[in-house]
Amino acid sequence: MVKEIDCRKLNCPLPVINTKKALEEGHDSITVIVDSIVSRDNVRRFVQSQGHEVKIEDRGDNLYYLQITRNPEAGKKPVGAANVPTTGGVVVFITTDQLGIGDERLGGILMKAFLNTLHDSEPKPEKMLFINNGVKLTTEGSEVLDSLAALTADGVQIMSCGTCLNYYGILDKLKFGIVGNMYDIVNSLLEAGKVIKI
Repeated sequence: MVKEIDCRKLNCPLPVINTKKALEEGHDSITVIVDSIVSRDNVRRFVQSQGHEVKIEDRGDNLYYLQITRNPEAGKKPVGAANVPTTGGVVVFITTDQLGIGDERLGGILMKAFLNTLHDSEPKPEKMLFINNGVKLTTEGSEVLDSLAALTADGVQIMSCGTCLNYYGILDKLKFGIVGNMYDIVNSLLEAGKVIKI
């Protein structure tokens, strides 16, 4: 029997959390219904990251049905694997498009200098998370796109909050990285070896 989860009109990260709960309950087949591209992509990325299969049916008018087939082997540790916690890398958590408090123009200049210097420094961060006003740095018109391009080329994962991009009406203007949700952001912070908040 297929478990159906209706996640229409649910804000981030509820579609991912509800999907995660259904997978943990052991349902072999799950259908998740969402009504936004951001929710569709967040659920798809989560399901695939857990080793399960997902097929997406686009029913038009931003209505998506995600057919999930649970992989019974997903998440199992290999025999003899040590139960040793892993230490994550550095995560830079950017909550604004300016560095410091004060003059906005100066704050923009300092943020550009910070990101340029970050690219020239070692070790590089593992991830950069952008929320609230910070998502404006990853979108069209940003003065730091060259720095973000260089960091991306160096293997730094860039993630922008989908709720924030939607709020500012700039989801379609994203230039670098992936659209994430609060579940992704919280997990990235909890798994980090070190967090630098800007």
